[in-house]
Amino acid sequence: MKNAFHVCLAAFVAVYAAGCGDDSASVPAKTDAPPVVEEESFDSIIQRGVAAVAQKDVASAVAAADAALEREPDSAEARLLSGQAAFLAEDYDRAKSEFGAVAKADLPRPVRAQGFAGLGLVEFARHNVDVARILFLRAQLYDSKNASAPYHLGLIYRDTYHFYEAALLQFQVFTRLSNPTEPRTQTVGRKVIPELRDQINRISVERPGASARNPGQAAKLIEEAQALEAKSRLTLAKNKYAEAMKADPFSYPAALGYAKLLKRLGKTATDVDKALSAYRVAIDQRPEVQKNYLEAAQLAYVNKRWATAVQIMDRSVAHDASARNRDSFDVLIGALIKAGNGKLAKSWSDYRAELGK
Repeated sequence: MKNAFHVCLAAFVAVYAAGCGDDSASVPAKTDAPPVVEEESFDSIIQRGVAAVAQKDVASAVAAADAALEREPDSAEARLLSGQAAFLAEDYDRAKSEFGAVAKADLPRPVRAQGFAGLGLVEFARHNVDVARILFLRAQLYDSKNASAPYHLGLIYRDTYHFYEAALLQFQVFTRLSNPTEPRTQTVGRKVIPELRDQINRISVERPGASARNPGQAAKLIEEAQALEAKSRLTLAKNKYAEAMKADPFSYPAALGYAKLLKRLGKTATDVDKALSAYRVAIDQRPEVQKNYLEAAQLAYVNKRWATAVQIMDRSVAHDASARNRDSFDVLIGALIKAGNGKLAKSWSDYRAELGK
């Protein structure tokens, strides 16, 4: 491959302006010899294609991509340019083929990341959001500096899954990675992130019971519940945690204590419902605590509530898709298989297999 890669899926920019000569240069003497036409270099073709994509000039982008592939058919640069040109032309089958070739090739990880991000764009455009999400996560896995991945994950978590805290984290990563002078970066920093923060705060304030909280009373009841739990008087402790939740519906220790004891002591479907509801409250208050997702999803799983387990684990991996969260992926994959979604389970299994490589 030639030189550094010119193609970046996060943003294509025009480079070089033609004809930067010195106006004072003398005119060459006239000659009868035919003019020598120099063959356009491969790098020049790539640069021309990148500029065409940035300008959304579909015909010129496709022409440059075809010329690059004709010159060097095995070049990752040419493949990436061809994929982006095809994407611009809405030829998604060709775009998927080109990006897939780069993603699967034996190439440096940042280059393969561009292939995965391109595949994510294709699936995103086709409204296959669940698959697009995994592909963008694979792009992040292969290159933590790929800016396209967190931007599109932010969109997916905000608009499809409504995981607003996870969306906020992804958009913050995007602003750190992207060029601060680009309009998209400025829009995310000045508009998208503040709006997300406002939405998260608004949801918290508008939850049922928000106006009638009594944190002091809840703290006293939690202390009593913990003392009873220490003496193994678990049923009484469970009831005290329930009272604490009534006093403060947003109390993290009350919700978590109640959920854990219901999970341990509950025998009916209603008990499972109440435990899962309490776990959701705890997760809403501390979405970064992974063990709560895992406990809740395992409870749903053993009670054959496959869809609920998937929903819980979807949110879990939105907050942590790293190798340290492998157990969550196992539950997610198992629940998807039980729910009859083997294809998506396979995509997550492929992603999990790459963790730690």
